[in-house]
Amino acid sequence: MNVFNRLMVIIGLLLLLVGSSSLLMITMGGLDPQQWLSAPWHEVFSPFTQLEAPTWWNVVGLCLGVFLLSLLLLVRELTPDGNKAKVLTVNKNDLGRITASLTSLQDLVNHEAGNIEGVRESVTRIQDSSRGIHLHCRLSVDPNANATHLGQQVQERVKASVEHFIGKPVAEVHLQTQIAPLNQGNKKFYPRVR
Repeated sequence: MNVFNRLMVIIGLLLLLVGSSSLLMITMGGLDPQQWLSAPWHEVFSPFTQLEAPTWWNVVGLCLGVFLLSLLLLVRELTPDGNKAKVLTVNKNDLGRITASLTSLQDLVNHEAGNIEGVRESVTRIQDSSRGIHLHCRLSVDPNANATHLGQQVQERVKASVEHFIGKPVAEVHLQTQIAPLNQGNKKFYPRVR
């Protein structure tokens, strides 16, 4: 999301916060619309000061819900997503940094694993440490495949490919194999097309 869109979302959430809290205060008797609002607006909001019990509870509940949801979304929008690095620094020199997108590395690993006979699907998670890159792969494999032999092929090919692409050592390649598709909602086996 670009800066303009984020700014518009933040402004919209702030308006929802102010609007729902103002209506909540008017309904609960904390604000008098005749004192705080000009001529046409106090007539619109004055009926909220004289609501009957069931309607009063509905308005208060709705205002509280909108207020809390807006507050939660505003906090989420303003909190930086610092827990996940989206890029991996490959090299840093006098001219600047060279980075690689984690998504592109995951795609590379999944592509290389998928090119090995017997691998149906691959999902990868990547971590960087002082020892090197750690690859955690989940593989859906053919039921007739030898998991040990297949796993060793995947580890060697993925390690070589990632090291060639980014020039950093791969410390570990963890594999978890299963016969079932990685998408748990789908129980069918689909033949691999080459």
